[in-house]
Amino acid sequence: MPADQVSPIVQVGDYAVDLVRKTVSGPGEVAVHLTPIEWELLEILLRNPVTLVTQRRLLAQVWGPNHVKETNYLRVYMASLRRELEREPARPQHLITEPGMDHRFEP
Repeated sequence: MPADQVSPIVQVGDYAVDLVRKTVSGPGEVAVHLTPIEWELLEILLRNPVTLVTQRRLLAQVWGPNHVKETNYLRVYMASLRRELEREPARPQHLITEPGMDHRFEP
């Protein structure tokens, strides 16, 4: 599905992500707070479901072109997103890192 046709509400496991209102709610409608950077990363992945998004692209879009080699940023923030949204952060089902460090969202 092209990025402009992504549903405004995307399920990430037990969580509903509203791409229009920029909110995340978990079971029982409990709000999940994400930092602005976590939100930007998540939104890029959700708007490109099943598509590999390069670490270079994520770094450039979120932190700017001068930070495309700062791969440690992605490790930290992706781990944080997994702790927030995955049932088992060590075995993610939705926020996937592929060999070579590309990332994708698996619905």
